[in-house]
Amino acid sequence: MKHPKNILVVDDDENDYLLIEYLLHQIYGAGLSIDWANDSATASKLIASRSYDVCLVDYYLGDGTNGLEWAQSIILAQGLECPPFIMLTSIESCENIDLNASESGIADFIAKPELTAKTLEHSVRYAIQTRHTLRESLRCETRFHLFFDHAYEGILLLDNNGKVLQANRSAERMFCYAKGTMEGLYIHQLINDFSLEYNLLNNQIAGQETPAIMERMTGKDQQGGTLDLEMAINMARMDNEVFYSVSLINIHHHLAKQEELARLAHTDPLTGLMNRRHFRLLADQEFSRAARTHQQLFMMMLDIDHFKQVNDTHGHNVGDQALIAIADVLKNGVRDMDILARWGGEEFLVLLPETNMEGAAHIAERIRQQVSQIQLPKLPDGLTISIGLCEAKPDMELKTVTHLADQALYQAKAGGRNRIVCHE
Repeated sequence: MKHPKNILVVDDDENDYLLIEYLLHQIYGAGLSIDWANDSATASKLIASRSYDVCLVDYYLGDGTNGLEWAQSIILAQGLECPPFIMLTSIESCENIDLNASESGIADFIAKPELTAKTLEHSVRYAIQTRHTLRESLRCETRFHLFFDHAYEGILLLDNNGKVLQANRSAERMFCYAKGTMEGLYIHQLINDFSLEYNLLNNQIAGQETPAIMERMTGKDQQGGTLDLEMAINMARMDNEVFYSVSLINIHHHLAKQEELARLAHTDPLTGLMNRRHFRLLADQEFSRAARTHQQLFMMMLDIDHFKQVNDTHGHNVGDQALIAIADVLKNGVRDMDILARWGGEEFLVLLPETNMEGAAHIAERIRQQVSQIQLPKLPDGLTISIGLCEAKPDMELKTVTHLADQALYQAKAGGRNRIVCHE
């Protein structure tokens, strides 16, 4: 420990001050700076203007001030920024000292009749070390709260029964709790499918520090909202107690983004129907299922009549409106089990599982009629479609079926459009 450089002595008796000054110089040498104040007002001004390593204060000051109460008021005002205080007392005053005074920041007490260089050096060293320890503890506590309270992820400290001992602000916001109101809750109240025994004790050696366990779970906030959570769980032991720390990140937005990217990857951006790539994937699965179950499977290909003329005459914006309107008719006109896609340009495909020729033709006719009823402001004559139907035989591939449906569609157009042709 470094020797003190600046010491303040607060004592109304000059002889007592001179004795203390003599002892301090005897201990620390002539390089020590010692200030003297014979009343509390002077002492307060000195403490406000200078930085002291320690302050020795007489218990009874001549101006009628209680030195202990004055020192405690300085500590209350300045906290750990003020110097450590050592009280100098008579034997009689020692009996009157509040035994809890040290809890308010008084570092030590020395009875004046027992004042020696050795006792003074020991007391000064203890006072400075105590203040250094307190300041380091405060720094550690400040760093902890900076990390704990301002961490991006939610952090819960649990006891061995899964009860929340402490929760940071991120966790409170995540679960929609007011500040300081999560303590006392149990982890299963926040995360229904979380079991302390299953998720922790069965995966770790009880009472030993272990690497974090990563989990994906679903929680509920206080308002009943669903939370998609990624959790890191640690277990540690202190004396005979076992504690758990749980770090939580709400990955709902990440999952939503992934789902949106997945949706965009297999969706036509204009009509909202599935695109050609995703249709092929689902169609292959449906072809395999139909072959196993021996169910009939039909393909419908439809095309907007004179669509190029619509674009050339009214512009692509009107053409897009026509595509969107027909897509809406298809969404409402097919069954839940049917697979619907925009095949490209003005062409659409519908795969019709578990139906025969009559059923497929009925669905196609219903769609044809509904399209003819579409009304768009810039298309007063309305829209029509031509449809080609083809049965997907068990030995056929998707490209063969689409080719045959396309041939039937070509025949429908060649036959005058706005009609349905079934491939024989």
